[in-house]
Amino acid sequence: MCNLSKTYQWVYIIIATILSTVVLFYYAKVLPELIPNDNLIKEMVMCSGQIIWQGAIIVIFVKRKINLYLSHMITVSLLGSLALIPMILIYQKEQISIEIRILSFLFVVCLMIYEHARRVKLLKLPSYLTITWVVYRVLWLPVLLF
Repeated sequence: MCNLSKTYQWVYIIIATILSTVVLFYYAKVLPELIPNDNLIKEMVMCSGQIIWQGAIIVIFVKRKINLYLSHMITVSLLGSLALIPMILIYQKEQISIEIRILSFLFVVCLMIYEHARRVKLLKLPSYLTITWVVYRVLWLPVLLF
């Protein structure tokens, strides 16, 4: 039963990663002033790389609740991506300033950070997992923006 549960967790992680990738790709399309050279491969590498990055950190330093943490982490990413969908639809139809598009994205990011920290605490895992989660995203900024 335990192996089946782990299999389901990994299937969920993969599906959620693909969905997050696609949504982020389309969100980048409504920010061409900021993200001019985005492509689906870059987004897939970023999203799947987050799993490898955080997976390595939890394997090396925590050594427990690996699959559970990763499924919670990708859930936070998926929720953030789902929150972007209405924005994508609005931005495609309406002229919204770049400042509002950036601020709305940053609002979603703040909610994601809060939710990640909340889940880490619920799982009784070290809070630095939220910091490393944010660091990974910050390290990707130059790749996305240029």
